[in-house]
Amino acid sequence: MHGLDPFDVEDVNVWRKAEYLGRYLFAADLLRQRSCEVAADISCGPGYGTAELCTAAVRVIGVDQSQEMISKAADSCRSCSSRVEFLRKDLDQGSLSPEIAEGSIDAVVSFETLEHLLDPGRAMAQFSAILRPGGLLICSVPNVLSESRDSVGLPKNKEHKQWFNFGSLCRMAETNKLKVSYRLGQSWSRTLHRREQQLWHAKRILRRSTEFPVMHSKDMMRWLGYVVAYPTVEDVDGSYSIIIVAEKF
Repeated sequence: MHGLDPFDVEDVNVWRKAEYLGRYLFAADLLRQRSCEVAADISCGPGYGTAELCTAAVRVIGVDQSQEMISKAADSCRSCSSRVEFLRKDLDQGSLSPEIAEGSIDAVVSFETLEHLLDPGRAMAQFSAILRPGGLLICSVPNVLSESRDSVGLPKNKEHKQWFNFGSLCRMAETNKLKVSYRLGQSWSRTLHRREQQLWHAKRILRRSTEFPVMHSKDMMRWLGYVVAYPTVEDVDGSYSIIIVAEKF
């Protein structure tokens, strides 16, 4: 559902790139603890996250509705191509089966996906169906408290079809046999971004982080992803996104 690539130097939004990468760094670290055999990266986009998950799972299945994104993802995963496969699927229209069998997946990772769907409950049911008992869902959605409305109250971001809070996301998961174990957020990166904006507008600083080329390097993006945008259970209400870890029961 997104084409953002944290390693794209042309994209100047350092903080947003760090948050997108930070979620995948966390997911890979968590799966590495569990000896994950097969992970599914749902809405894999350009594949930087799929490549990250390859460091933690024996096999990864990347799913996206865009053939353009799948082509980019395949290129991103050249170093682990023998352990990755990609499927083109529209979660609002199609089904993950039969290509992904029920109960065949150890972990489903899906970030910033459900808010784009007209029927996110249908997608959540599919996530649950392909997970084996004890398998993990690692998922994120924007927090309704962070969303902007237009003049008639609809999402200002026209790609967003749904709003979520922690309660509504948990109810959707639990309705589909997924027990939420953790709620996490990325409040540090958001706080630092806001502070930078305040200082820049007040002319206390003359340049923002986006203006320093070094901030867009691959090494720096990984540093930011780990140090300032890595999901944590601290101050979750200050985060733009709600991140959950849920287990199939």
